[in-house]
Amino acid sequence: MSRFLTFGRLFSMAALSAVLALGPACAQTVAPPPAPVIVMVDMQQLVYNSKAGKGIQGQMDKQRQAFSKEVAQQEDELQKARAELERQRATLPPDQFEAKGRQFQARLQELDRTVQAKQKAWQAVYSEAMNKVEEGALQVVAEIAAEHQANLVIQKAAVIFGKDGFDITADAMQRLDQRLPAVAVNQPKPVDAAAAKSEPAKPKTQASPASQTQPQAGTQAPLNLQLQPAPLQLQQKP
Repeated sequence: MSRFLTFGRLFSMAALSAVLALGPACAQTVAPPPAPVIVMVDMQQLVYNSKAGKGIQGQMDKQRQAFSKEVAQQEDELQKARAELERQRATLPPDQFEAKGRQFQARLQELDRTVQAKQKAWQAVYSEAMNKVEEGALQVVAEIAAEHQANLVIQKAAVIFGKDGFDITADAMQRLDQRLPAVAVNQPKPVDAAAAKSEPAKPKTQASPASQTQPQAGTQAPLNLQLQPAPLQLQQKP
């Protein structure tokens, strides 16, 4: 047993000696990292508060308002059709009433699909325009960082404490506004009615009070005639 222990100690000492001998050689091959020269920037503020970013938001607001008026007009027509259908409930035979109810639901779903498709098309052109602003912002930040001889640029939101002189957001904003004062938003592609019709409408998250009430015996089941098109909103990038 003692011979095995002695052999184990000798082997361990030999291995340790080999590692210590290789240590200086390994240390010579690995170069130390350069000293950090840091600048910080608020990219979200730079992109969305720039002249080009604000201009894109303004263009999208005008398009959204115009389309909202168009949707409101169609909603008003559907509301009138709904009221007329409710007045005919007591006079129409059940099969005719159900047939007209299905026609109304088809019109409502078509409007919902159109709104969703339009919103998707708008989001595509909005992202395309904002990407141009982001590319310009990154170029400006890279130039200013090079002028400061910085080798590290960090987001301002990740900084807990920083002294004056590290933040280049204001300088980058001024340079970006001069270089890229505006970006034109392309018109979205026309909505393909056939493609929109092939996509199922999103389920409604809220049901009407009438649909929550159980029908009594001998009465017709209430129709879900609520107008709930998709909201006309753009999701901004974080």
